[in-house]
Amino acid sequence: MADGGFSSKSMGLRIQKKVLGKFSNKTVAKAFIDDEFSRLLDIIHNILIKELPDPKKADKVIKNLIKVTVKIGLLYKNNQFNQEELALGAKFRTKLRQAALTVISFYEVDFTYDKGFLVKVVTDCGEMLHKMVDRHLTAKSHQRINSVIETFGNGELLDKVFLSDGPHHAHLEAISQSFHKVVDAEW
Repeated sequence: MADGGFSSKSMGLRIQKKVLGKFSNKTVAKAFIDDEFSRLLDIIHNILIKELPDPKKADKVIKNLIKVTVKIGLLYKNNQFNQEELALGAKFRTKLRQAALTVISFYEVDFTYDKGFLVKVVTDCGEMLHKMVDRHLTAKSHQRINSVIETFGNGELLDKVFLSDGPHHAHLEAISQSFHKVVDAEW
């Protein structure tokens, strides 16, 4: 820290987060998010457009997910997490991997879908994420996390994707394939 509490590193990080917050959309996200994750977001976006009362809400949920993902990546890249937060991040990553493998399993093994389990995994991920970024992100970013968790943890929406007679069950194969690729590449 220099005189008066000014830190160019801190200022640079705040500016990067602010700029990314202003420009987070699918096009910009592709610079920070790989093609497979972008494909997965597109599939999910198509489902949300049909299921949410306002298509703009679908856009907002995906935009919130992108913003939070990019901000966390930026914080990590700039070594902003302390040891406790890194440990939470490792637990979060494990839980997220569990969620991805669960989705794959629900697709590959008939009659294994367990809505309660999946809702719990999504909720647990949200709680860990809030704790991990608590001292780094604003209240507005925490609201974005809540928006994403509430949407992906909605049991009725999950039923429409995972139940064999659900209107979006046809998307489950593509979702599962994307998760396979993400899990293989990332974990």
